[in-house]
Amino acid sequence: MKSCGVSLPAAASAATRSIGVAGNDDEKMASAKATEIEKDFPKLTAQEKDCLAGIDSTLFGFHGLQEDGARTKALLLKAVSCFEGHILKAEGKVDPGVFCQLGHFNLLLEDYQKALSAYQRYFSLQSDYWKNAAFLYGLGMVYFHYNAFQWAIKAFQEVLYIDPSFSRAKEIHLRLGLMFKVITDYESSLKVCMMAGTDKKVLLEKIFVK
Repeated sequence: MKSCGVSLPAAASAATRSIGVAGNDDEKMASAKATEIEKDFPKLTAQEKDCLAGIDSTLFGFHGLQEDGARTKALLLKAVSCFEGHILKAEGKVDPGVFCQLGHFNLLLEDYQKALSAYQRYFSLQSDYWKNAAFLYGLGMVYFHYNAFQWAIKAFQEVLYIDPSFSRAKEIHLRLGLMFKVITDYESSLKVCMMAGTDKKVLLEKIFVK
């Protein structure tokens, strides 16, 4: 058999160089892609990150009533853009909490489709999602918006189960009462409405008029 003219050490060395070149090319492509993503998406300042740290689904329906409502909305839009850029750059290696926060921000912006998508990603990645009351509340609000009452009821009940003193507990009771009424479970409707109390006129108007 004729020799191909290349010794094994030489072939190995050539293969190593080839792999090295390919590896460098991949790294360059990944770096270029990351740079493009960074150019396309804005970055949050330290002050903006501090502001966002205190924002979650429990502010739904109220952030627009503040004097700086317009600025809050602008910050949320910027945050959504930044988070989406981070997710693209990470290429699948994303902390589940990022999706949860993204869900909160989209919920506050009333972009329910994006909120649901982000919450579902968090649900699939975070094994102990059921411990996160703000997540369950946000998910329940999205289901409520889409009239998926059975799912919304389940999410809201889980919130009350893990955190009976949840900041929006009375509102949850009222929403549960409304949903039970719609599905003709009048006994449960009356029960949860009584638990919510009768001195929450603002919440009643918000739920039944909106």
